[in-house]
Amino acid sequence: MTQHEPGHETTDMDPKYVLYFALALTLVGVAIYVGLWWMFRQFEREQAAIENRLPAVTATNPPPPPRLQINPQGDLDALRNQEHEILTTYQWVDREKGIARIPVDRAMQVFLEMQKK
Repeated sequence: MTQHEPGHETTDMDPKYVLYFALALTLVGVAIYVGLWWMFRQFEREQAAIENRLPAVTATNPPPPPRLQINPQGDLDALRNQEHEILTTYQWVDREKGIARIPVDRAMQVFLEMQKK
């Protein structure tokens, strides 16, 4: 044995590099935090600018189509009544050309009569 023995392996890495790594890691973490903070502040400013530019929707300025239904059941009932009237009544489509609409039941009877002949 020699007179002076160090208490650790002398061929290992120098401890100052561990300190440098920890310092660099800390600086990168702080830089990422600051960058994210700045980015979200920019997003907030842009969103506020967009919200300030948008006009308020008023009764005199309705939104563009398609609009939401206020009474969907009433709209459906009106559509069904309109379709029922179209399918069950006589009406001229083009009087000058002699084109008329007839009820579906009558159209089927006429078709069957024509098939029998």
